[in-house]
Amino acid sequence: MYRFAPGDVEEDVMAIDRRMFLLGGAGVLLLAGCSTRPERTTVQEWPTDPPEGDVTISWWAGQVASKDGGDLRRRLIAEFQKEHPNIRVRIVSAPSDTDTNRTSLTTQIAAGSSTPDVYLGDVAWPGQFAKNKLATPVNELVGADFFDQFPEGLRQAASVDGTYYMFPLYIDESFFLYRKDLLAKHSLQVPGSWEEVRETAAKLVDTGDVSYGFAFQGDVYEGLTCNVTEFVADAGGSLLNDDLTRPETTSSETKRAFEFMRSLITDGASPRATLTYQEQDTNDAFSGGRAAFLRNWSYAWGIANGPDSQVAGKVGLAARPTFDGQDEHHSTIGGWGNYINPHTQQPAAALTFASWMSSETAQQFLTREGGVLPARSESLTSEDAKRQQRPTYDTAAGITLVPRPTSTAYYPKVSQGVYQNGNSILGGQASVDGGTSTMASAIALALKGEAL
Repeated sequence: MYRFAPGDVEEDVMAIDRRMFLLGGAGVLLLAGCSTRPERTTVQEWPTDPPEGDVTISWWAGQVASKDGGDLRRRLIAEFQKEHPNIRVRIVSAPSDTDTNRTSLTTQIAAGSSTPDVYLGDVAWPGQFAKNKLATPVNELVGADFFDQFPEGLRQAASVDGTYYMFPLYIDESFFLYRKDLLAKHSLQVPGSWEEVRETAAKLVDTGDVSYGFAFQGDVYEGLTCNVTEFVADAGGSLLNDDLTRPETTSSETKRAFEFMRSLITDGASPRATLTYQEQDTNDAFSGGRAAFLRNWSYAWGIANGPDSQVAGKVGLAARPTFDGQDEHHSTIGGWGNYINPHTQQPAAALTFASWMSSETAQQFLTREGGVLPARSESLTSEDAKRQQRPTYDTAAGITLVPRPTSTAYYPKVSQGVYQNGNSILGGQASVDGGTSTMASAIALALKGEAL
C-alpha cells in the first residue's frame, strides 16, 4: 500500500470548519483578514509548462473509491509523482456532505485564499463557480482539443458558454437493475421500454413475489431532478432551451414524461412511498427483496450483490429503458472533476496536477483500480476495462449522458422549481398541466435571480 513520503501531511478540513463555525461571522472575517488576498493570475499570464523546481500544492478532495472499497487519493498522487516527482501534493480532506463542501470552498476562495490550489468538485458546480469567479477557465491552457476525449454530455456539464472550468476525473451514470430470477420464474423478458417496465412491474407485484415493482427516487430533493431530467430526455425533450434562458417544461415531451412517472404510482408499478424515496431508500427496497426493478447510480450494483443483500447473485443490470418510439438510453451525468483556484500561488503545478488527472494515464489507472467510472470515453471500452468484467463498464459506454441545466449560475433555484413541483405532480396534488406550468414559472423566476 502506498504511504505518504516523509513530510507529507493530510489536513483534516473539519478542523478548519470548526474554527470558522465556532467564531461564527467573525471566523469568516478572520479568514479574510489574515489573508494577503493575492492578486489573481490572469489566464493570459498563466504558465502552461510544468514547474522546474520543487513545489508543494494542496488538493482539496473527498475520498475517491477504489475497487476494493478503499480510498484511491494517495495512490493517484503516487502515480502522478512518477511523472512529476518535484510536485508534492498535500491532501486536504473535504467534507463528505456536498453542500457543506461547496459552502466551505466558496467561503475560502471568495475571501481570497490561495489554498487549496486544486479542489475536487461536483460536476454541477461550473455555472455557479464561473459566475462568482471561484474557478479558473482552462480552455486556453490545455488546447482546444483536450476535452474531446470526454463524452458530449460531460463536456456540456463541465463548461459554461463553451468555456471549461473543470478537468473531469470520474463520472457517474444511472442504471436499471432487475431481478433476473423473478423474470425467469414467470417467463418474462427484461423490459426494453418504460411501457414494458410499468406492465411487468405490476405483474410481479400481483404474483406476491415482491411488494414493489419499480423503485426510483421521488422525494423533494436533487435526486428527483435527476430522474425528471432522464425521463424528459427519454421523451425527446429538455427542461430548458439550448442556451438555458427559458424553461421548456410545458412542452409535450415534458408532459409525456410526467404523465408516465405519475402513472407508475397510480397503476401500482411503484409504491406511493416513492414520494419520499431517496437513493438509500430505493437501495434498501431492492436489496431487501421488496422491489423487482431499481433505478440508481453505479454503486447500487455493488450493494445489490454485497454480503448484506438478500438478492445477491439474482440481479441483472442494463441501461435505463426508454419510451416506445425512442431508441436512445439516457442517464443524468454525475461525477466529480478538478477545479483550479484562481488565487493559487503555484499556477504551473496546479495546472500540471489537475490536467494530469484527466490524462489517459490517470484515467486508465482509475479504470483498473477505481470503484468509479472513468470520465474518458475510450477508457470505458479499453482492454483494461474489459479485464475488469464489470457490467457497469460494459453498459455505461452505450448510454447517452444528459446534463442537468447546471451551466446556469442559478441552477440550485432552477432545480428547486423542478423537484418541488415534480413531487406535487407525482403525488397528485397538482395536475400535469398545472404542475408543469407552475414549474415553468418557478424556473423563469430563478433564471432572473442572483447567483448563490
